[in-house]
Amino acid sequence: MNFLRLLSMVRLKNLSKSFGAKSVIRDVSLEIPAGERFILLGKSGCGKTTLLRLLAGFERPDRGAILIAGEDVAALPVERRPVGFIFQNYALFPHMTVYDNIAIGPRIRKTPEPDIARRIDELLEITHLTGLRAAHPGRLSGGESQRVAIARALVNRPKVLLLDEPLSALDASLRQGLRAELKEMQEALGITFLFVTHDQEEAMSLATRIGVLENGQLLQVGTPTQLYDHPESPFVAGFLGAINRFSGTVERHDQNRTLVVLDAEVKIACASGNKYPAGQKVTCCIRPEKMVFRADDDKGSGKNRIPAVIVEKTFLGNQTVYTAKLANGQTCTVPVGHGPGESEKNSCQLGERVTIQFSACDVLLFDKSDAPERTHDALAQ
Repeated sequence: MNFLRLLSMVRLKNLSKSFGAKSVIRDVSLEIPAGERFILLGKSGCGKTTLLRLLAGFERPDRGAILIAGEDVAALPVERRPVGFIFQNYALFPHMTVYDNIAIGPRIRKTPEPDIARRIDELLEITHLTGLRAAHPGRLSGGESQRVAIARALVNRPKVLLLDEPLSALDASLRQGLRAELKEMQEALGITFLFVTHDQEEAMSLATRIGVLENGQLLQVGTPTQLYDHPESPFVAGFLGAINRFSGTVERHDQNRTLVVLDAEVKIACASGNKYPAGQKVTCCIRPEKMVFRADDDKGSGKNRIPAVIVEKTFLGNQTVYTAKLANGQTCTVPVGHGPGESEKNSCQLGERVTIQFSACDVLLFDKSDAPERTHDALAQ
């Protein structure tokens, strides 16, 4: 087997799947190295669970290849694929102990009991369930049930673990703790994780790399930092956090900067090279945290400065998010933290006139036709 092929634990080539007339997965190609925590991120109905089901063998692709550890598994039945699958519903058997729930798979495969016991003891230690081996599911918390489901999926030693939004049924505080546990387990085991979620924060905190899926198409793949700081489309920019959007027209280029006119009063400089010609309709996107309020007499910074009026303020505990309206009616949001001196320095009142400042390097420029018809995403999702 070719060494380069072994570097990719999962390889999808031009994968497509339709249900009737509805195209759910559209020509998806992807490579996931061995030992990576890869997260498929997308809205409900984007095709991410279908992609997992194709990998597991619950669905068959219309076209394309699925390779795991270099072997094409597209024609293999579920039981012969080297994958473990964790569903949103953990489906533990209530009449069985934790030990017996985990032992189901290897017993079906007629693995000798001493080998089963050794494997389960190792997994109980890794998943912090040693003291619960004789417990029944009715006695377990949500987090403990999830760890049992993980141990059960791992006991047959799969090459890839597929996780279908396994934290979605848990409350927010428990989810946060279990994210850290999942990372710890994955790193201890060295197994490849393919995890799907609609939760941007979950994806950013767990992933080695993220793939953003929309309408069955893989829009962009990269590290959390790459996708957040360098999105290749307005959809990716808005889906991985709050974003302010301004519609305008390219006026001219000045060296490596593009000057965009929002209206007769306001122009924005973008450090985006000469990607779009003069006269092109564009959308300027800026992360809210890159914007600050500055005094009108602060003229020497060389940064973009936009006059606006505060029309709304939302208190969120650790910060207040202000909504400001420009003279042309476009709006944006600016967060102000509540750290020492920050709130007092930058707090504003409704109706107050302000100047918003941001760097040309923080402006993401996109073709207007690629951008959704909305001015801004007010708060991080």
